[in-house]
Amino acid sequence: MRNFLSKYVFNIANLFFVLTFACFLLPSRYAAEMRIGLKSPLVFAIVLVLVEIRFIFSLQKKSKSQAAKDITGFVFIVAFIWELFVSRLNVLPYVFIPALENVFYVFVQDYQLMITGFFSSMYLLIMGMLTSIVIAVILGTLVGWNPRLTKAIYPIAKAVSTVPPLIYTPYVVLIMPTFRLASIFVIFLTNFWSTFMGSINNTAFVEKKIINSARVLNLSTPVILFKIIIPFNLPRIINGLPIHLASALMTLTAAEMLGADCGMGFYVRMSLNFANYTKAVTGIFFIGLVVTVLNSIIGVMKKKLIKWNY
Repeated sequence: MRNFLSKYVFNIANLFFVLTFACFLLPSRYAAEMRIGLKSPLVFAIVLVLVEIRFIFSLQKKSKSQAAKDITGFVFIVAFIWELFVSRLNVLPYVFIPALENVFYVFVQDYQLMITGFFSSMYLLIMGMLTSIVIAVILGTLVGWNPRLTKAIYPIAKAVSTVPPLIYTPYVVLIMPTFRLASIFVIFLTNFWSTFMGSINNTAFVEKKIINSARVLNLSTPVILFKIIIPFNLPRIINGLPIHLASALMTLTAAEMLGADCGMGFYVRMSLNFANYTKAVTGIFFIGLVVTVLNSIIGVMKKKLIKWNY
């Protein structure tokens, strides 16, 4: 019983979970003094409960229990401080730091617009990332296979890759015939060079005994490249996906804020244009949630598809 209580009940995360809910019982200066008022805390409370349920399930895995306590504890501490000092005491500038009740209530108000923007952004993101990674892996493997090409092309790729995609994003959006094509091209460039150079390095450093064994079996060069080297390097490619995803989303959001009429970045931009910082913060939370879910999918994909590693 003592072990159960110490593991599932008495921890920092649960303490601040209870304290955040206790804030709902306090009178709100935000609701009394602000013209916009304080929305129903129901949606925010549901989010807190869902996080708590996810936290309890995470505690069942001993290897991840301490990390779950630390991460969830940090989330609930931030939620408690935000709820207390903004929603209840109203001591922070409410125009720029809206109440969490109002932020999460926007998910109910604008759910159709946000869902539409999500699918628009995901289409651009998947198309840009998929094409860039596939082409970069194939070209990088071919270049890495040939030492002469590696010496000629790698320095050029290294120099070009140092230019941040955000610098030329406005120019690409301007010259491309459609915004969708411009966004896909910018995302393509964001991931292409790093994946291309990584594939060159991965191919160059494949163990020689693997290549020699393939040659002893009289395998052709295309078979060695596409059925041995690329699968051998697949764990490294997938390990780099979270970094590529973060870079692509950052570039996509910037592009959508420049010229889109739909998407997650467009939602944030329009909210900022109308000085609706409550919706802007909601959009930022939504993008963070999408990134978290996508990274979780990548983790599951790695466990299911990659049965080998090194």
